[in-house]
Amino acid sequence: MRRRSLILPAIALAIAALSAGMTRADQIEVTVQNNQPTDGFYFTPVWAAFHDGSFDSFDVGGTASSSIEMVAEGGVLDGIIADFGASGTGQDNVIFGSAGFPGAPVFDPGEEASILFNVDGSSEQYFSFLSMVIPSNDAFVGNDDGMAYEIFDGAGNYNGDLVIEIMGNTIWDAGTEANDGQGAPFSAIGGTSTSEALSIRVHPGLDNFIGTDTAAGTTIGSGIGSNELLATITIRRVPEPTSAGLLLTGLVGLVARRRRS
Repeated sequence: MRRRSLILPAIALAIAALSAGMTRADQIEVTVQNNQPTDGFYFTPVWAAFHDGSFDSFDVGGTASSSIEMVAEGGVLDGIIADFGASGTGQDNVIFGSAGFPGAPVFDPGEEASILFNVDGSSEQYFSFLSMVIPSNDAFVGNDDGMAYEIFDGAGNYNGDLVIEIMGNTIWDAGTEANDGQGAPFSAIGGTSTSEALSIRVHPGLDNFIGTDTAAGTTIGSGIGSNELLATITIRRVPEPTSAGLLLTGLVGLVARRRRS
């Protein structure tokens, strides 16, 4: 009897701990897809983050930070990763495409890739992202409002799966380089870029790259109109693993067997 009285509370605690662990975080899959035609534009690896809504990576109409300049001019994410880490507002990761360009895991036209996050819906309710459109001088995509995409409500409840469509009219110009194609990364145009100091705004268009070659050996054959789709980001909750449910059921069954003994 003494042994049984010790086992039952231990099993009950294990069940409680397992239940708490299952409810503390939701497994969220983030999928990025390049929706451009085969002769279309690419984009660099995508920075993705879940946070409490207080992290604001940039503001349309404002001046690009050095971190945004790094993203927009070269697809370099080190700065924004450091900024986000210092903010302590949530968690982030990078979603990579294949090595479509030599040594660069960018997203080719038609390509998609996914990554999983374990998200605490009570403190990481919002989603943010950033990436550079290539080839370009300083074109990038991302949400300028840190609370634009609410994945969990104020009580930590999942709001449902979400598809973010990135259209031509939501490609941003960082305002840090002239849009003449000269010195544009991942482009075969060559030349030297010209710095400028303008505010972040909707990009005027990338038609100057039509007919030019990329570092991947392809030729850009079509532009991105204001209502044309560049990419989609799909956010969905992954169902609870069956093994976790089976483990919880097994523990409950063990308690029942102990009670009958």
